[in-house]
Amino acid sequence: YVQQQIGQAGQLSGSATNLVASAVVSPIYVVVTNPLSRLEVIMQTNSIKGKSIGPFEAVRELGADMAKFGLSGIFRGQGIGIFKAIISLTLFHEGRLFLTRQFKAYNVRTGKIPATATA
Repeated sequence: YVQQQIGQAGQLSGSATNLVASAVVSPIYVVVTNPLSRLEVIMQTNSIKGKSIGPFEAVRELGADMAKFGLSGIFRGQGIGIFKAIISLTLFHEGRLFLTRQFKAYNVRTGKIPATATA
């Protein structure tokens, strides 16, 4: 929706439009997935030589974090997470579009599809 609205105005290039759309979607993505990311970090940072931490123990640790720090216990350090998500999503989308254009051009060059099919 964001890409359509911005793209119709014609003020930004396709890449800039993708960047803006990623900037809108990424905070939502981070808020929804961050509790799982925090559990992952808790489980990964446990001592390698010690006993591994299971999912239930990690959830208890997350609960203790929330009790001590409130919601910021879950969302700590997510400014950089949002920035990372914007860059990742934009690069993924740009790469997908690039590969699609390359495959279409190859198919036209080799006669697999007519030239009018690339529009």
